[in-house]
Amino acid sequence: MNDEDKKKYLSLYLIQNAKIKRLGEMMLLNPGKQNEYISEIKRSESLRSEIERKIQAVDGGVLSELLFLKYVCGKPLLEISCYINYSPRHTERLHKKALEKFRI
Repeated sequence: MNDEDKKKYLSLYLIQNAKIKRLGEMMLLNPGKQNEYISEIKRSESLRSEIERKIQAVDGGVLSELLFLKYVCGKPLLEISCYINYSPRHTERLHKKALEKFRI
């Protein structure tokens, strides 16, 4: 897998958050489909948990933290560089390294 595919996969995390919120609202509007919506929510939560486990498996340290901040919290790399106390350029290099180590 190339880095772009990995980025797309990791980006699914925030999309699942939006999906869960939307489905929760739809349950209120259409209680007859509640079981269907709950099933979709569980699949989305399962995907989020899977992504979290795979991020943690990268190194359990700064590379994992960088991926969590970027793809789970939705922070830009410039802001992440402040969190992890590295220069923006070095943060970009670490991001590339983290993506290389990330396994789908």
